[in-house]
Amino acid sequence: MRRIKQFLLLASLGLVSCVSLESRARAPLVGDWRFTDKVQSCHYSFKRDGTFTGEVTVKSKLVSKFNGRWSVEHDALLYMYLGDALGRIPAGATDRDRLLEVRPDWFRIEAADGSQRRYLRER
Repeated sequence: MRRIKQFLLLASLGLVSCVSLESRARAPLVGDWRFTDKVQSCHYSFKRDGTFTGEVTVKSKLVSKFNGRWSVEHDALLYMYLGDALGRIPAGATDRDRLLEVRPDWFRIEAADGSQRRYLRER
């Protein structure tokens, strides 16, 4: 019985440390961010609780307005979409960007298609 209690204690401490590590990895990304080029604009708002909202415009037309959950694992920014007001992204869809660099006022990702984007922090 004592070994079971010790195991449960160690397992729960391990889970707490994993959550703590993930929170620290996410902390620099909490806030509002925007990427804009000649064709599109993407806005994300990453919340401390692991949720996010965002929208994408193409040629100044809103094409997606979504929400979901986000996390950081190693060098990956992970998204799980819970909904899209315009129906373009199905609930449960996932996405993954490679985090290349994170600075206080900007971060740079490599998207799944190989393109790179630099998001600027909005104040």
